[in-house]
Amino acid sequence: MAMNEFNKYIISPFKLNRIINSKQLKIIDCRWYINDKKKGNEEYEKKHIPGAIFFDLEKISNLKNPIPHMLPKKEKFISFLKNNGITPDNDIVIYDQIGFFCSSRVWFTFSYYSFKSIKILNGGIKYWEENNFILSKQKKTSQKKQKIELIEKKMMVVNQRYVKKKINDKKTLIIDARPKKRFLGLEEEPRKNLKRGNIPGSINIPFTTLVDKKGRFLSKSVLKKKFGRHVNFSLIKEIICTCGSGVTACNIIFGLNLLGIQNLKLYDGSWAQWGKK
Repeated sequence: MAMNEFNKYIISPFKLNRIINSKQLKIIDCRWYINDKKKGNEEYEKKHIPGAIFFDLEKISNLKNPIPHMLPKKEKFISFLKNNGITPDNDIVIYDQIGFFCSSRVWFTFSYYSFKSIKILNGGIKYWEENNFILSKQKKTSQKKQKIELIEKKMMVVNQRYVKKKINDKKTLIIDARPKKRFLGLEEEPRKNLKRGNIPGSINIPFTTLVDKKGRFLSKSVLKKKFGRHVNFSLIKEIICTCGSGVTACNIIFGLNLLGIQNLKLYDGSWAQWGKK
């Protein structure tokens, strides 16, 4: 992958360590675990990358929606930004526990609200630690609040009704990021009261197949081959990404974004909505 393109979306721990004291930089720690909602924050409290701000995927969401951690409404997101002195002019770097799991979801959230400079830390805090970079317990103090105006890119998100309309559209492709056995209905879903199976016509590209053993995204050439086995980009005009609950689908969106693919959409409700019994 060309360095300029790679650096536009992904940052190495070595580069982050060089710019960590930049006043323009805001580091977001978004560690999250599907079976233990408090674990991410507990890990953050123990140690995190210096200056990092914790982003709680559960709390910074639409809590009025019965579907888990749907995208936060504008007012909720602005409240998080103001409380942490973040503005759309900042350079944002996001990391999670392993590299690309929930970090892409938070990247998607910032993108949805039209932030321009957003990168993900390659390999997450795990790779940062492996390279013996400093960790801290100190929290960043909140800064002076200021007026923030955000533009929502509403075309980036679709609902269940939209997906149903697109199932038989040959120019639309639905990609499911769940593990293969869950996609095929061979394993129970981790959430209760959900059927097994998949959305009719969808294909499966598990999000875990997009990274190496250290949690780093694959090169552009390898990604092209991986997606190319499933997708004829000359025929497909729109790609809808889905997963269990809208988190790991964003890894597919991120990977396709690295390839310069346009018209990517997130089905935010994903199987948590579609698969209800």
